[in-house]
Amino acid sequence: MTTKKIKKPTIIALIIIAILLVAFAIFLPLYLKANQGQRELYEEEKIKFVAYGEHIGTYTLSELLALDGVKEETFKDIYDTSTSEAVEKTYTGIELKTVLKALEVDATIARDIILKAKDGANKIYSAEDVFLKSKNVFIAYKVNGVDFNKGIKANAPTLEGEDGGPFVVIRVADTFSQHRCKLLTEIEITN
Repeated sequence: MTTKKIKKPTIIALIIIAILLVAFAIFLPLYLKANQGQRELYEEEKIKFVAYGEHIGTYTLSELLALDGVKEETFKDIYDTSTSEAVEKTYTGIELKTVLKALEVDATIARDIILKAKDGANKIYSAEDVFLKSKNVFIAYKVNGVDFNKGIKANAPTLEGEDGGPFVVIRVADTFSQHRCKLLTEIEITN
């Protein structure tokens, strides 16, 4: 009976795979624990607001709409992904600038607005985009009169309600849709 000798490159590959599996087994629970708060906000359909290091509140859509001066608005924007043709759609949402004003966030010292998602992804908009440009940044919750679908879906361009809901931050000035923050759970203002 002959035995095959395992070649050195195969042994190295197996060791690398074993190390990666161990690392994955260690770091996945840490990631899940660190991201637990974002997942809970998402499931509860709430958005947390933090300004200059201070937690200023966590709100549902109805609570945001009840804030002084915050109102539902419709706006048009181009939905354009790498796998779809550009299509103009009508969105329903609330202007972020109006929400932050109602929450008494000092716009004069704002530098960046960090949008955080359930999956750990972040988008950063400048204070200028949010505070100085009118009707530019919205927290959207409907597209063409239909609620956004929850979660991320590969067939999103073909869905009536798109994906990434319940809240998607849209910057109207964007040429493409890649700067949207889907699965929104937190908005942080920094100086």
